[in-house]
Amino acid sequence: MPPPVTPSALAMGGTAGLIRQFTGAASWAVLLGIVTIAVPLIFNRIFFFLPIIGFIAGIQAIRRGQLIGGIVGLVLNAIGGLITLLGLLYG
Repeated sequence: MPPPVTPSALAMGGTAGLIRQFTGAASWAVLLGIVTIAVPLIFNRIFFFLPIIGFIAGIQAIRRGQLIGGIVGLVLNAIGGLITLLGLLYG
């Protein structure tokens, strides 16, 4: 029979597991997505390759098992890519 598990240890394990989803390639994908969204709105500059690099980092994160961080990175970079395209077409 396995030993009983304390609720505090279980809660810490869940939080650590969630934080682990946003390390490595996933953190790069999220960071590049935030920069790709924020910089055109704040400084009126557009970075052409950041959404592409962030999208690739998001795919790498998903392939490494960081599904949550990878999906968040992909969504942020898709929004940043859309802002970049709109800036190129109408800016």
